[in-house]
Amino acid sequence: PTSPAIAAEDGTSTASTDSIVDPKVVADRLRAIPTFVIVDKDGVPFMVVGEDAKVTGYFFTTYDEANRILKVARDSVSKNIKEAVFELRLKRKTEKLPPLTAEQERDEVGVNPWVDARISTVPLDFAVTLVTKTEASAKARGRALFKIAPAETDVTDALALDTSGKDELAEGKVPLFYFEDFVTEASSSENEKQSPLYFRKDELINDWKKQNPTSQTVPDIRVSELFVLLTEMLKPGGTDEDLKTLVFVSPKESAKKAAECVKKGGKEVPFLIGKTNIVL
Repeated sequence: PTSPAIAAEDGTSTASTDSIVDPKVVADRLRAIPTFVIVDKDGVPFMVVGEDAKVTGYFFTTYDEANRILKVARDSVSKNIKEAVFELRLKRKTEKLPPLTAEQERDEVGVNPWVDARISTVPLDFAVTLVTKTEASAKARGRALFKIAPAETDVTDALALDTSGKDELAEGKVPLFYFEDFVTEASSSENEKQSPLYFRKDELINDWKKQNPTSQTVPDIRVSELFVLLTEMLKPGGTDEDLKTLVFVSPKESAKKAAECVKKGGKEVPFLIGKTNIVL
């Protein structure tokens, strides 16, 4: 299921006010989680054309995953350009044509659009809102859409814990790891306890062990999904009081990496709405 939008562009909530968790509380909890997105030097996001011809942009839950994808894209296009230049030169030589200048070759084979790309950061509430809005727009008018992308290792961990026999996770689904009855002290006075949901399995286990240093066995790890939980938290007429205690725990290095992205971005906006770089 698709979650309701967390906030409209003017900052007002678009979720029902009779949801079990106040939409503003949900937005605040999501806002504490950095996500990472590939943009150009001006903050314009990159979007790719998939095999189904859909144009999609991604918010990554970890810096490392965004960096991995950027490197793969950059290296792949660079390799394709080198091969195209080689074939172009061979063809002209075979046809006894004079060699082209470097500028002419660039005009013929194109340039690597990923060369000037950088990794930027936006909070998870922003990402969730844009994902929700573009999904609704894409269904209605076939427009481009955004999705949140978990790290490959986190997807692997989630599938390993799945008992239904799934061998892949649908694109845009974000696994969250937790223990039943595992609570931590609230960081504010809004609740006496909080039930943490982790983007990384290992970090869940580590925090649990800190609270239970003498325990020899780790409880069964449970897996939920971000948008399923948001739907439950924000749906009208909800009655599950436990949803009020849910909090999200970002990967340990995310805050530091987000600060580095902001610093590297300088005075440029982190994400420019309304423009896109579409690549094949």
